[in-house]
Amino acid sequence: AENVVDTARCTRLGLEGEQISTVEHLLCALNGLSVDNALIEVEGPEIPILDGSAQPFAEAILAAGRVAQERPAAIIRIEDTISVEAGASTATLTPGEGFHVGAETQFASWPEGRATVDVEIGPGAEDGFLARIAPARTFAFRQEVEMLLAAGLAKGGSLDNALIITPPYEFSSELRCPCEWCAHKVLDMIGDLALTGFRLAGTVRALRPGHQINTRLAAAIRAADARASQES
Repeated sequence: AENVVDTARCTRLGLEGEQISTVEHLLCALNGLSVDNALIEVEGPEIPILDGSAQPFAEAILAAGRVAQERPAAIIRIEDTISVEAGASTATLTPGEGFHVGAETQFASWPEGRATVDVEIGPGAEDGFLARIAPARTFAFRQEVEMLLAAGLAKGGSLDNALIITPPYEFSSELRCPCEWCAHKVLDMIGDLALTGFRLAGTVRALRPGHQINTRLAAAIRAADARASQES
């Protein structure tokens, strides 16, 4: 998490002069399928967006197969609640068994988009992740898309890799899962929290999550774990 250099519209990592963008969907697929050890090689400055979800990555991981390793997975178990804030966004990790992630979306310009999605992540919970979270596409409001296109941006975007929302109830295509926009916020959280470098035990709850608040929580968890290790 300390290698995060930008969180505008995606999570970008940087180290020793190199940068890579849009890591969250791939990291979500790995985290959601309990893959702790993987070598990722990328040509270019960005992980491919594909269809805007984690599903293609998850399907590729399952098709390739996973191998159990001899060492047990490294898990962070905190003793005290960790909370972070960024503007109107909040995120909290509370102690507990298992790993549960929940998000609530609220939009000032789209009150109908208020929704909550919760999911369990980890071994034994993969079916729920694959059905409810992995297929959720990145989304944007039509007004935002029109502004980006007018500015000559988002040229690689299309209806094939994003869900376009026209309030109050018009979507560019059929929703893949209930409250897909909120499910995608959970998807991003799962990917960004992989930047702790460990599996998590506990419950994460976020209000109006985004990459900034997600990665701040990941950094706070790493810092708390480092302090706990020094104290012990």
